[in-house]
Amino acid sequence: MTVQDDHLLPEARAALERPTPERVSFAREDRWVGYARAQQILRQCDDLLIYPRSLRMPCLLLVGRANNGKSSIVEQFIRRHPPLLDERGAPTGTVSWISLPATPTDSNFWSEVLYSLNISHNSKERADVKRHDAFEAMRFADTRMLVIDELNHLTNAGKEAGKLLAQIKTLTSTMRVPVLATGTAPAIHALRSEPQLMTRFEPMTLDRWTLDLEYLRFLTSYEKFLPLPAPSNLASRELAPLIYGMAGDTIGGTVDLLKEAAALAIEECKDRIDAKVLSDVRAQRIPDWEEAARRV
Repeated sequence: MTVQDDHLLPEARAALERPTPERVSFAREDRWVGYARAQQILRQCDDLLIYPRSLRMPCLLLVGRANNGKSSIVEQFIRRHPPLLDERGAPTGTVSWISLPATPTDSNFWSEVLYSLNISHNSKERADVKRHDAFEAMRFADTRMLVIDELNHLTNAGKEAGKLLAQIKTLTSTMRVPVLATGTAPAIHALRSEPQLMTRFEPMTLDRWTLDLEYLRFLTSYEKFLPLPAPSNLASRELAPLIYGMAGDTIGGTVDLLKEAAALAIEECKDRIDAKVLSDVRAQRIPDWEEAARRV
């Protein structure tokens, strides 16, 4: 096996010396690749975090298709702003993260806020009591931003949706804390039902990926994390169209494919990902739901 490891990042180069199962595990780990649109969104989130407290706090809505990188961007943002302690040992500058329940209500929304701040409570307590406790906990933690994932679940709330949106509006006004929300397209429709709140949100879209220069740059960057001894040249004219055609137009689909292609190449003692490896991944590991339905 030829080793030309200068195409790898140091941690991936070091992983070449590990046993096969460990190399496979390394190839399947989550990685952060700061492509241009993600970096732009992170800068907007950073600006929102340091926005001066005011009566009408601005907010952001990160919207895109499922599996297109929203969660990765939010995770990277939170990682960049870990909890801090002041000189007295009290928390400061907290970024709180919640995921909106599948069927959200006024009550379970405030429970999620309390859980995000590590506050134990009676989940069956009245919503107004939990709201009061959440506000007190946010003040103590010096909460600077609330991240609400899966805002699109508001469409499952029925009559509760309007009440929840009103509570989010109250939170931003009373606590003077901005909200970073994420969701799929229904999140836009949910916000439109509350015009006063909608005007506080600026939409940030994660567009569908196309086979363009930015996609090729992503392939080149991601290849540096894959512990394979020879360059695969994923952005080449031969492989890039194959990868895009198999993975589709979401970044999550591309990452999942590259993880499995690298794992298969390692298991089969291949020194790179080539067209044959990609074909084998399609045959072995990409689920065919139509075929599964026919066979059961």
